[in-house]
Amino acid sequence: MLLSVNKILVLIAILLVVWYGFKLVGRLDRARREKVRSARRAPDPDDAETIELVRDEEGTGFVPRGTRRR
Repeated sequence: MLLSVNKILVLIAILLVVWYGFKLVGRLDRARREKVRSARRAPDPDDAETIELVRDEEGTGFVPRGTRRR
């Protein structure tokens, strides 16, 4: 049984597809892990806008400080 040039080329093509497929899967996995890792980090307190709340006049709820009351 002789290996023809066509069979060798098909084999090389299949190996390249599998090789680059694994490379792509590895890149996607690294990106997913980095996304999860960055989501676990504590948010920067300077990035969040803080709203101070005070009791409303009826005492039943809270309103942001500095808002006009009716």
